[in-house]
Amino acid sequence: MAEPAEEQTAFADLVDGFGWRSPQAFIRVYAAVARRIGEREDVTDRQVRRWRAPSPPCPQPGRQRVLEAMLGVPLEQAGFDVPGHRRNPSAVPVPVLEPIPELLERADPVDRDRRALLAAAGGAALGLAGVGASPAAAAFDGPRVGTDTVTDLRQGLAGLYGLDDRFGGATVGPLAAAHLSRIQRLIDTGSYPETIGRQLRLISGETAEHVGWLSFDAGDHQRARHYWTLARDTATELRDDSLAVLVLASLSLLELREHQPKDALDHARRAAALAAPWAPPSLLSILATRQARALAMLGDSASARTTLANAARLYEKDQGSRPAPAWTLFHGPAELASAQAELFTAVGHHKGAVTWLRNSLERQEANYARNEALQRAGLAGALARYGDAEEAEHHIQRGEALLCEVSSGRALESLATARRELDQLRPSR
Repeated sequence: MAEPAEEQTAFADLVDGFGWRSPQAFIRVYAAVARRIGEREDVTDRQVRRWRAPSPPCPQPGRQRVLEAMLGVPLEQAGFDVPGHRRNPSAVPVPVLEPIPELLERADPVDRDRRALLAAAGGAALGLAGVGASPAAAAFDGPRVGTDTVTDLRQGLAGLYGLDDRFGGATVGPLAAAHLSRIQRLIDTGSYPETIGRQLRLISGETAEHVGWLSFDAGDHQRARHYWTLARDTATELRDDSLAVLVLASLSLLELREHQPKDALDHARRAAALAAPWAPPSLLSILATRQARALAMLGDSASARTTLANAARLYEKDQGSRPAPAWTLFHGPAELASAQAELFTAVGHHKGAVTWLRNSLERQEANYARNEALQRAGLAGALARYGDAEEAEHHIQRGEALLCEVSSGRALESLATARRELDQLRPSR
């Protein structure tokens, strides 16, 4: 009687993609990687089969380290239920920086070519024999790229996040585009092992996402979609769910801005499905908040209220209990209060919207000038719809003053919209 076909799990799919389909082949690679990074080399055929099965048991920390070095992704993205204290969605798995030539002697030529092809496409995290250097580097003997360069590029991206918070998308966008060009040049011309190449491609995708965000903040939605498409393609190529979730979350916000709630809801739900196995509650709270806003725009008030209540519970549940990506740090009581105001606005309850927007403004952190300008624009619009022209004018003026500090086309457009609503309230002026 033939054995039943093995169910193809996320882990099995990754492993088979590297050509380690049989447990014996996998064990050879595992032992070599473990030896290289100083972990125990022993793993049994039975253990490998259990890892390949549906709902696999979470490996011990040392084995987790080896598997993440082999696969190039956090284990929660390979289908394992990893405890929260052992997850870090912003961390890069421990890389193997040198090839392991002894593995090549046992690999047949077809399998070796397949691995090289996967590495060139960004799938391999293990430098198996000289396939790590990029084709351009082999041809032109470009600059050698190592861990120091990767660290420098990542610090540069972190610096761009800080500049965005203080100066806005229109000012910082060109700097981010230049940073992306530098990364792409190093990818195309540099010499590096594949583990470094994968990190370069990941930083490229993360930087492309940020260029998209800065374009969105500057008011250039077409340019934002272009760069978010580049980032999404990189996430798919590298099978990196963290980057994919970030891009989908950004696209959801853009669709809300363009009053396309169905698309916004679809992006947020897809992001939540990808993030559910590994993300901290604060990230899931952001995605639930965007779903609630989309549902409110679609007229489904009951579902919107339920979803926003879940977003609030998720935020309270987190409170720094697990590491979260840096891009989620903006989220908090001010965001939740603003979303609650949108639910009131959707049903025409402008007095309730004003109350929640005042609450949001009070909770807004002082170092986010752009967010404060956006909050004041939203509050001014709600006040105009409620009939309070004097206070609406006050918040418009305060918001316009903030734009002397930060260059945000998004905030400028929001204030202009609030001004038009105020003019409709007092047309004789």
